[in-house]
Amino acid sequence: MATFNTKLIVTLVIVVVCLLFAFYSNEARKEVYFLCGNFHQGTSIESVERQLATSTLSSYQTEFSEQGKRVVHSSWLNFHLFSCNIEFNQEDKVKLASYTFALTVSAN
Repeated sequence: MATFNTKLIVTLVIVVVCLLFAFYSNEARKEVYFLCGNFHQGTSIESVERQLATSTLSSYQTEFSEQGKRVVHSSWLNFHLFSCNIEFNQEDKVKLASYTFALTVSAN
């Protein structure tokens, strides 16, 4: 009888943990999606960074290239599968903001 109760408790704990992870993963996805919707062509990089700094379940990184800056906003809670890619022109204004779902495989 004790092993049945132990198995039941372990099973319930695993189910609750999975449900909590699923809930927070979905909240992180929505955070990335709705913040990405705020960025339109011409928005300054300061405004973008100020808004992204309010996120609690996701993070962003800035990349630099010859074409200008690029900000990638995503969350580890959904394994960075959902992301907002924000590209800037030479004047640090949004050129393009796109929300994507991507499974990427790196060949190393």
